Amino acid sequence: MSTDITEVDDDSLVHPGEHHDHGPTDRQYFNIFFILVGLTALEVSTYWWEEWFGESAHKVAVPLLFVLMLIKFFLVALFFMHLKWDPAVLKRIFYGGTIFAIIVYGIALSAMNFWTDSGITNFNDPPPVPPAPFCTTSQQPGPCPAD
Repeated sequence: MSTDITEVDDDSLVHPGEHHDHGPTDRQYFNIFFILVGLTALEVSTYWWEEWFGESAHKVAVPLLFVLMLIKFFLVALFFMHLKWDPAVLKRIFYGGTIFAIIVYGIALSAMNFWTDSGITNFNDPPPVPPAPFCTTSQQPGPCPAD
């Protein structure tokens, strides 16, 4: 004797007893998990790229980190947050907010001297060397002349 087991949503106030069969399977969850682990390992490995590939490795690593960040974000949002199965209006709201946040983030990075070096001193630069004090007898900068 076989019995079909169906998932029934008794919590819904609008449609009580409604059948739901959307969402990823356990196998899909684990596949996405292992993909996320691999992408995270690649992100962590960029820490050592300068030692392995030379000083110009950051020119490849930074754009790659942005791409990996977006891939991981959308994988989590689509599958773990079930955005893939949500109504279209919720998807549009989510994607619109995401695009707006990326634009604001890009503007903020541009404003903080991220894209080009404008010559402004950075946080880790050593302090400038102060000029030598004036000599009280000759009013010239630098050490006092020998008498």
